[in-house]
Amino acid sequence: MTPEEYIKIEQEQRKIINKANDIIAAALRKAEKSKLPKDLRPAAPRDMVEGAIIWHKDFDVDEEGGFYRCWNIIETVQYPNDAFKAYTAEDGCRYGLQGAYVRKEKNDKS
Repeated sequence: MTPEEYIKIEQEQRKIINKANDIIAAALRKAEKSKLPKDLRPAAPRDMVEGAIIWHKDFDVDEEGGFYRCWNIIETVQYPNDAFKAYTAEDGCRYGLQGAYVRKEKNDKS
């Protein structure tokens, strides 16, 4: 393979990657408008798993009356029992069990 061939492949693939990133960003903008589900229960340490969606009721409205995104995706589990440092989310911030909720499962009695 020549450097010119490499550059051509790299440019073609960057276009595909950029298109995928645009699609992902548009999906995130739509998902960020999600309202709190009604079927929530307090999160427990067992719910702290990578990829899980954690909801925060207190994040709903800011001081100016605007809306915060009220959910996070667990990227890294830190201290699953901790009220303030249970996990790191995809936004890079640390969050805890305090004020954290998950959706109830169908057979969930809590």
